[in-house]
Amino acid sequence: MLRALLDHVDEASRRTRRPGGVPSGQAAWQLLSTTQGRAPEAVEAVLADPTVMAWALRLLRRLGGSDAGLSSAPLWADLGQFHALAAAAALRAGVSCVLRVPAHRGMVWLPGAGMAGPVARRRWSEAEVRVDRDGAVVRGELGEVMLSRALAEPVPGWRPLRVVRGLAPGAAAREAGVLWLDVVSPYRDFAKYPKPPDRPADARLCVWEHRLSGAYALLDRESPADAAAFAALVRAVVPKSVEGAERGLVASASSLDAFGAITLSLPYDVTQTAAVLIHETRHQQLNALLSLVALVRPSGNGGAEPPKRRLHYSPWRSDPRPVWGLLHGLFAFVGVGRFWQTHRRHVTGTEAQRADFELAVLREQVREAVAALQSDELTEAGQLFVDEIVGLVESWHDAEVAVGPAVLAHHYCALRRAVWRARHLRIPAPVAARLATAWATGAAAPPLPPSTMHPRPDLIRPDTFGPLARVFLSAPAAFAQRRLREGRHGEPALRAEYAAVAGDTEEAALGYAEWAAKEPWNPETWIGAALALPEHARGAGAALLLERPEVVADVRGAVEAAGGGLPAPGDLAEWLGGAGA
Repeated sequence: MLRALLDHVDEASRRTRRPGGVPSGQAAWQLLSTTQGRAPEAVEAVLADPTVMAWALRLLRRLGGSDAGLSSAPLWADLGQFHALAAAAALRAGVSCVLRVPAHRGMVWLPGAGMAGPVARRRWSEAEVRVDRDGAVVRGELGEVMLSRALAEPVPGWRPLRVVRGLAPGAAAREAGVLWLDVVSPYRDFAKYPKPPDRPADARLCVWEHRLSGAYALLDRESPADAAAFAALVRAVVPKSVEGAERGLVASASSLDAFGAITLSLPYDVTQTAAVLIHETRHQQLNALLSLVALVRPSGNGGAEPPKRRLHYSPWRSDPRPVWGLLHGLFAFVGVGRFWQTHRRHVTGTEAQRADFELAVLREQVREAVAALQSDELTEAGQLFVDEIVGLVESWHDAEVAVGPAVLAHHYCALRRAVWRARHLRIPAPVAARLATAWATGAAAPPLPPSTMHPRPDLIRPDTFGPLARVFLSAPAAFAQRRLREGRHGEPALRAEYAAVAGDTEEAALGYAEWAAKEPWNPETWIGAALALPEHARGAGAALLLERPEVVADVRGAVEAAGGGLPAPGDLAEWLGGAGA
């Protein structure tokens, strides 16, 4: 990638106006080559930083005019980071040199090592890095920072990449080197860059280290293959600024640009951390595979027409996803499901309840995802890949799961599926109008039409039922206290979901009715009320509210538009449910 970038850097430098010019990319390349000849491990240590790839790919796109304005750096500064790479490698190897490098808010990036400064006051300026065999001096208009070659230790003016301590050197010992907790690299953010260093308290970083090292030890004991994959494929963990998870979902991500880096919010405990690390490691694995083997066709019809972006229900996402996103989710969560299947054999009590719930949820969601993957969107290799996954998870369905977690898992999956349909699917407006007319005249409901995709990302809200279910199973006393507090002061939506999770059908019905009165157009209220009913009490109307809530919503809107008021969703669903569709 650097060699590809080198072909463009100097030409771009000549077009970039800056007093004193922009340092030559060829000079940086020659220094890297010299350093590699003397100490190849020094260059490897720099290039192993995932954010180096992120910088290089984004700069290539920028030079090609396709970066969409994501970089806030002047072009000369992005180009000048080539010299920061050379300086970092030379410092590790003790190769004497003097280089001009960019400084962002006075901070100088030394890839694979950390950030030096501040050595300047301005938003963007230039600094000098002078390297000899003993260390380096980073000098700017504000002052200078003295660095030795012991780059892992913090000293005044130097913020190193933090090495996660305490990783267990068990059966899956980390052959790929150290694991970094990266809060400093300017290209660590997957969306906007460059980003100044964060300044979390040391105690907070110690919590992160405890979670990561504990999760690695857990994987090494219970799932050595997953520990080995994590060790080989993940080099840096980038903490999100989100507060810790509430025994529920964690915000995490990987990026094709920064292979080897993952970002996540702080998981609730070590077990959840282990599950998230598997999830993101699997994304890394699939990203690597997709760079070698085509699993997805360029269009949904075998390539006969220009590419189309067919969208699907992905059980793990609130937005419609293209086939490659569905494939990523499937592969990642199959790995997570395998972890929970194994983990439940090692635990008892509430931890076993939690593991049973996660396994029950994932085996239902995997089944839904496989059903959505259509063969005309996959290559022959892609179909083989999916078939192997199907074979792997067949054994899950024979696993006995405790009744309580199984019921909650089924409820949760049905809720997510129905709410997704209500948000993103529609029926044709003329058909909805004809159905509204039939309703108004008292005629029987005609056959219902198929639904089509109309994504509405503006309607998405954070999931609450799943996190509440996890608290209910793993910390019942805490759940009871929170439910009591919400019963006094909380919103109707949250009170209804607390009651539904607890199996209190009467209280749930009251909560959903109050929520519906407050938000009469929100289909989640009707879906929640239908799910709160015992299964034996659900008729055709409740079934339609769960299977095709978008039909009820669209016909209800057409009835109101025709002057017929707002019919009760349950009554309208009962009528529509008689259509036999």
